[in-house]
Amino acid sequence: MPFIAINGVFVLVPAAMFLNYKAAAGAFDTTFVAIQIIELIVGAVNGALMFLNIRDGKKLTGKKKGS
Repeated sequence: MPFIAINGVFVLVPAAMFLNYKAAAGAFDTTFVAIQIIELIVGAVNGALMFLNIRDGKKLTGKKKGS
């Protein structure tokens, strides 16, 4: 779980701020696209890790499907 937070704070937030700055300036160049792709990949990894964390948490609490 700390890895999820680190990705969010040190990768996703700065990337979003950088992309906002570039988009406001109308600079949709190669750097913009590269950072956008990195942000999408890291976001997908974070989503997958959160899903796995939720799944494992349900296993630990003993909750069954449909309960």
